[in-house]
Amino acid sequence: MNKFKRDIDDFIGKSPRFSKSLQRNMLLQMQAKERPHKFTVKKYEWFIYAAVFVILLTVVALFAIQIVNDKGQVPQLTSTGGIEKSVVTDTDTDVDIPVFAEYTQPLEIFEFNYDAMDRGNHEYAEYPLVINPLAYKDKKISRGDVVKYEYDFFDGMQETISRVIGLPGETIEILDGQIFVDEQKLDTFYGKAHRLGIGSLEEYNAWFEKNASPNSSTSGMEEIFQMSMEKIYLGEDEVFLIGDDWFRSSQHSLKVEAIQAEVLGYYKP
Repeated sequence: MNKFKRDIDDFIGKSPRFSKSLQRNMLLQMQAKERPHKFTVKKYEWFIYAAVFVILLTVVALFAIQIVNDKGQVPQLTSTGGIEKSVVTDTDTDVDIPVFAEYTQPLEIFEFNYDAMDRGNHEYAEYPLVINPLAYKDKKISRGDVVKYEYDFFDGMQETISRVIGLPGETIEILDGQIFVDEQKLDTFYGKAHRLGIGSLEEYNAWFEKNASPNSSTSGMEEIFQMSMEKIYLGEDEVFLIGDDWFRSSQHSLKVEAIQAEVLGYYKP
């Protein structure tokens, strides 16, 4: 503006053809023309910001939809009550136990005479088991593997078998009988509490009324099906194990180096 004044003064010279009042009016008119321009710029700036915001929201929405489509699932609640992107599944572990008619070294036979893995048909105790002591020399341990090891139970060290639930570096939590891995629901046949292959207290009570003897009791079943365990953090050399029958097995972590063999299936020559 000062430059404009100087330009007018230079143009008019010492003998101006315009009065001072006319100069002031010209200046006021110029200022009045500048103000709408500034307002217009600000208006367009807000329009640009709004457009960018809408574009960002659209990108985020499309990304979220893509995640859901990729997983093929609707988001569910995590153990902490938040929204999870997916559940943890296991499509490699079969509920049926493989059968071997013969075996060769380094495979061995192991007799397991306890019902910690019973799913209603004396699983893993009905026949001798084929185990591989060298299984984890060539591969990593996997979720769902059934493994043999020694554990210090209340009556001393015993050889036993359990299923691998948690892998090294993961977190494991149990809420009302449901296992969560890294706060994601473990959605498999072994992902929640079971007794004789039955997965809920209501189903077990119905089965009990039809099959149990008069002297039997359902004592302790509610605690099993509604079991909760605070979140534990597995070390890089630890796994978490549970037997398929929660009432007849224990839940504990174990050093990977303590695993003696992988259980491959039944031996039925």
